[in-house]
Amino acid sequence: MTRATTFRPTSCATSLPTRRSSLRPKRRAAVWRAAGAALGAALSLGLTGGAMAFERGIVPFPAGAAGTNIARLPPVPGLFVLQQFSYAEAQDLYGDDGKKLPVPFHTTVTAATTRLLASYPVKPFGAQLYSQLVLPVTSLKSNVAGVTATQTALTNVTLTPAILKWTATDRLTVVAALDLTLESGAYRTPRPSVAFGYASAQPLVALRYSDPQGLDLAISNRLAINGRNGDTDYRSGSAYIGEFAAGWNTGPWKLGVVGAYVNQYTDDKSHGAVAPPNGNRGRSLAVGPSVVYDFGKVNLNVNYQPGVYAVNTSKIDRVWVNLAFRLY
Repeated sequence: MTRATTFRPTSCATSLPTRRSSLRPKRRAAVWRAAGAALGAALSLGLTGGAMAFERGIVPFPAGAAGTNIARLPPVPGLFVLQQFSYAEAQDLYGDDGKKLPVPFHTTVTAATTRLLASYPVKPFGAQLYSQLVLPVTSLKSNVAGVTATQTALTNVTLTPAILKWTATDRLTVVAALDLTLESGAYRTPRPSVAFGYASAQPLVALRYSDPQGLDLAISNRLAINGRNGDTDYRSGSAYIGEFAAGWNTGPWKLGVVGAYVNQYTDDKSHGAVAPPNGNRGRSLAVGPSVVYDFGKVNLNVNYQPGVYAVNTSKIDRVWVNLAFRLY
C-alpha cells in the first residue's frame, strides 16, 4: 500500500546552479554527488560525512507516509484517492555513532503524492481485495557546504497489484500487501536525482485496533528489498520500516501520535563489495502529534513528525496533510 496500508497507504531533470565554470570535470562530478546525497537525505533517510545509508541517501519508501491510514481501507467497492502534501526540512547530519557531524547542510523538500486505490467486489481467501498506484512529485532545494541544487520532478512510481484486508472482529483489521516500487521517475547520474535507479520489492503486514469512540492503535511492518543500480553497480541494503499510530476517537475527531522507525539490516554494496567504510547501515526514528477530522465524504489528517534519532543519516522534520475521499 502506498506504501503502507490504507488509502495508501505509505517517496529529475534538474538544474544545479553552482560555480561550474571554475570546476574541473572530476571536481564537478564530486559536487554533483554531494548535492545528490543531500537531496536524498531530505527524501527519506539521509547521508553521513563521507558515507550515507542507502545509495544517495534515498530510501525507496517515505517512512511516516501512512500516518493515521495504517490498515485503514474502505469497506465498499469503488475508486478512492489519498492525496498527500508534505514539507520536510533537514539541517544536521549524524554519523555511525549517532553524533552530529560538522558538515554544513540544509535541505527542504515539498512533495505532492497521489495514491489511487481500487476496491473490488471479490473476496479471495476471505479477504477484501484492493490494488494501488502511487504517483509522487517532489520539489527540493539543498545547500551542502555552499553547493546548491534545486529539482522538481516525478520520483519512482509504486504499484501494489494486490492488497488483502481481513476483518478479524468489528474492531480488529489485518492487512497484507506487496508494494513494487519501479525503476522509473526522473533518474539521472552523476547529477542529483530525486529518483533512484533500481526497483524495490516491499512486502508488508499491518494491524489495526479501532474503537469508533475510543482507543485506536495501528502498526505497519514493511521490508524494503532493493535491487541493483545497473548504472552505478551499487545495491542499497535491505531495511525494516515500522510505522505506528496511536490515538483516541471522539465523534468526528481523532487525536494522537504517529511516527516511523527505519533500520537498515544489511550492508550497502558497491561493485559486489561492502560499501566503505562499513556498509553504511542507517537507522532513524521520527514521532509527533496528529489530528484527524472526518467530514463524512472527506477525511482530513494533519500530522507533524520531527526526527528524534538518526545514525548514518539526517534527522528530518516533516509535516503531512492528507486528504482521503472517494472518486466513485
